Formats: sequence, structure tokens, C-alpha cells
Amino acid sequence: MVFWLSILASGLFVWLAIRMGFFEIWTMLFNIVISVYAAIFLTPVLLDILPAAGDTSYGVALTLAVTAIGPFCILWGISYVFLTGQFRISFPKAFEILLSGLLGFLAGFLVSSFVSLTITIAPVSQNRLVSAAGFNSASQQPNISYICWWCDLVNSIVSLPDNKITSHQAVSQLFKISQPETENKTDSTGPTGPVEPDRPKMDEIMEDPLSPP
Repeated sequence: MVFWLSILASGLFVWLAIRMGFFEIWTMLFNIVISVYAAIFLTPVLLDILPAAGDTSYGVALTLAVTAIGPFCILWGISYVFLTGQFRISFPKAFEILLSGLLGFLAGFLVSSFVSLTITIAPVSQNRLVSAAGFNSASQQPNISYICWWCDLVNSIVSLPDNKITSHQAVSQLFKISQPETENKTDSTGPTGPVEPDRPKMDEIMEDPLSPP
């Protein structure tokens, strides 16, 4: 169901893109891709540096959302000041409709996939009705794969040569952090008291929970 909701949202972006024009929607798609990439890869790092940000039940989802919205607003402001607000580039009408619509569809599917991922790692996804609607890791495979494709594309350009973390590992890290172990390492009645579960580190070798066994 989530997949088809993403398709529907993409259709709305197609309509918006045709109204905006090719240059504007291309700029928006670029900003969205960079923002999603930053959110996927920086959220585990931020939660590792600032553990208090993930202490609340919705901490991981909120951090993921804020880490995407913040860069997008900054990039959109820069783009408007220096590009879209200064120049108006016209293309042939057929080109505008076809290419703008295509970029709008890609942008809409990326945005809707990221929103559904954020909902999936939030506690609300544990609700039976929400999970049945498709907000679970199994049903999210097409959307997550699409997000990871864009993130891998950016990562191949901006990452350091010795960077071993893939986008699938980064997404898996988000699921691990959002669903920590609930069992204490020692008995809570023991002399040392309860022990908080260790937060996964970025340099761990992670087993991808999104992959089929």
C-alpha cells in the first residue's frame, strides 16, 4: 500500500513540476537528493555524538526528519538567491513537459519514500494497523532500495576512498538504533543494577536486517 501511495504522491509532484519548469524542478530534485543523503548518513553519527537526541521514543525519527529538512531549507534558500530567483531558463514546451514531469516523478517518489521510512522507524509503526498499511521493513523494500540508489550515487562522488559504509548499512543502522535491545545485560535486581544497552557504533560491521535470511 505504501508503494502505491508513493506513486500517487509522485503524480502530484509531476503536476507541480510541469508548473514549475525544468530548471526549477531540477534544482529541487538536487536539493532533495543531497538532503536525504545527509539525513541517512548523518543521523547515526549525530545520535552517537548526542545520545540524548535518541533517548525519547520518537528521537530517532525526529532526528532523521530534522537532519533532512534543515539542509533542504538551506540549499533551497541558496538556490533561490543565486539560481532560481535570478534566472529564468526557458526550454521548448515538449521538453519542459516531458523532462519536468520525469524529474517531478523522481523527486516525488524520493520524498514519499523518505517520509515512509521515517514513519517506519518511529514507534507508531509498531501499531498493527500502521504496520499492515505497509510501514514495516519488509514492505518498504522498493522504497528503501530507491532511497539507497540515490544515496549510493552521491556517496560514490563525495565519500572518501576508505569509506566502507554503504547506504543499505546506514539504513540498517537506523533500524538498529530505533529498535534497541530491551533485555538488560545483567539482572536488574543484581548488585550492579540495570545496564543500558549499548548503542550501535558507526564502525560496527552490521548485519543488514533488511536483507532476507
